[in-house]
Amino acid sequence: MEEQDIKEAKRARNFIWMAACDYDIEPLFLAFAPDGSADIYLNLIIGLEYKWYEHDKIDALFNQLTGKNATLYEGLLWIGLENALYEKERQTRPALYDLRLEYAKKSLAGVNKNREYSRIDIIRNAHCRRILGKPFLGLCKEDEEILHAFCFTPDMTTDEIIVKTRENLWKYFSYKPIKVAKPQGIYFLQKVAGAFHSIGKVSTQYVRVNSFYDKNMASDTAALSMEHSKRYLLQFALQKDPIEAKRYVTACFGKSMYSDRQQAEMEKKLCVGNHKNCHLLFTRGISSEKKQTIPDEIDNKRERREILAFTKETAMQYDRNKEHFEKNMAVYQNSIRRLTESLRMHLETADETFMDASTHGRIKPSRVWKALYLDNPRVFERKDEVETPCFSVDILMDASSSRKQMQQKIAAQAYVLSKSLTNCGIPVQIYSYCSIRGYTVMHIFKEYDDYGVEDELFHFVAAGNNRDGLALRAASHLMELSPKPKKLLFMFSDASPQDDQIAGEGAFYKDREYTDALAVKDTVNEVQRLKNHGIDVIGIFMGSAHDSELATKIFGRSLVKIKSINEFADAVGRVLNEILT
Repeated sequence: MEEQDIKEAKRARNFIWMAACDYDIEPLFLAFAPDGSADIYLNLIIGLEYKWYEHDKIDALFNQLTGKNATLYEGLLWIGLENALYEKERQTRPALYDLRLEYAKKSLAGVNKNREYSRIDIIRNAHCRRILGKPFLGLCKEDEEILHAFCFTPDMTTDEIIVKTRENLWKYFSYKPIKVAKPQGIYFLQKVAGAFHSIGKVSTQYVRVNSFYDKNMASDTAALSMEHSKRYLLQFALQKDPIEAKRYVTACFGKSMYSDRQQAEMEKKLCVGNHKNCHLLFTRGISSEKKQTIPDEIDNKRERREILAFTKETAMQYDRNKEHFEKNMAVYQNSIRRLTESLRMHLETADETFMDASTHGRIKPSRVWKALYLDNPRVFERKDEVETPCFSVDILMDASSSRKQMQQKIAAQAYVLSKSLTNCGIPVQIYSYCSIRGYTVMHIFKEYDDYGVEDELFHFVAAGNNRDGLALRAASHLMELSPKPKKLLFMFSDASPQDDQIAGEGAFYKDREYTDALAVKDTVNEVQRLKNHGIDVIGIFMGSAHDSELATKIFGRSLVKIKSINEFADAVGRVLNEILT
């Protein structure tokens, strides 16, 4: 899947989890609109099915619908479930009424009278017309009978729905659902197979989520690969219990650098507003010299398998990162020499005075726009006698699952930067971030006063989501330890913040999921807050044309676009040289 596909699949899961009031479920279906975006209404219906019915039985029934007409049978069952679930919830969730009408209107909007449609599309279109109170058009008598037969009522139990479905399938299609063997394996990674095959059709589709197994993994059963970043969704499902979530996340990424008291004070300060009920984990990672042990408190067998599999994959990724660097040693060492020489030259020629942004002094024309549009009074320059280099550099790297295809190169480029900056006496701090189970994990590879620790950067591993706004808050906390008066933050981002933990508190129909416009706005606000505190934030962006517009919105003029991860270190060096000139 492409990055946008992953984003929409995550959105679909968010709707399902919130409607089900259960963040542990692994849905068998996701729902997408004809344009490929996650359909709000149908994903809510999927979630409500998990809330009201014995979903193990319903999922088993779906898995028994096989053969060339499987899509037809599945579609009819979903029509029946939608009827019943809407009636169950419409009194307590009044927003469903408008969402249902909108779904029906959009589904019928693209109907072409001259086009030939499949039988399920014809029946589904009739169902949408019924929702809108319109008469059926072009529906044969038998299909009209089938539609009425699958009009399940809200008082029906799980068993009654299953019996009625079997009766209908036998009566109209002479078909009996066939029992199939339950697949074996680990399910915390899933492949969305054909998730966007509905593009171009006239109606929204429920799309089955298939498990994918990598037989090359060394395991007694077919374990799931953590490779192929754009094709798989990392399912570290969100837990409601923060204590259990912390145990799980710590077991995967390493213990916290802070005591419980320090952690509580820090979260009280940082995890507010859009990040209320979220948590932070600052960690130095898991030492490759120590064998990771799983806490006895984690007694869930599936979770223990997940942690072991992730720990194994993390160790393998370290070896892959190291192997890539050593294989290309000459290239990267040459990059270190060039960047070091370039920085030293500019440091030697730079004045011993540093032109700092201030609220008074000599006005700088290029900054006037900040006063007009950002209400930032720091548009003057004031010379301070300081030692050079008089600044520190922090590098914040997105380590969400969208970065999996470039893990080796990210680690190598960060190594080049760390060595070059350290060679020039510039204090540098490097860390990555990802979000898992309500925790934003800040993996600290190098602090300002660390020397000779570049090997730690080979522990870079990508997983989970990216809650950019909270990561920026965490970065500002880490930058408080800077030994220099001037602070620069380079953020390596895809300008697509998203997380499975909602923004603050809110019901699913309040559109509080941390993604799209809400997440981008939150990130914009955090970038501006850092700038208002005198921290220069420079975005290093490599992504799609669509996300390029979002990157510009987030970072404004302080944005550097690169076409390849190989340009990462050079881009940071180029900006530093411009600052020193």
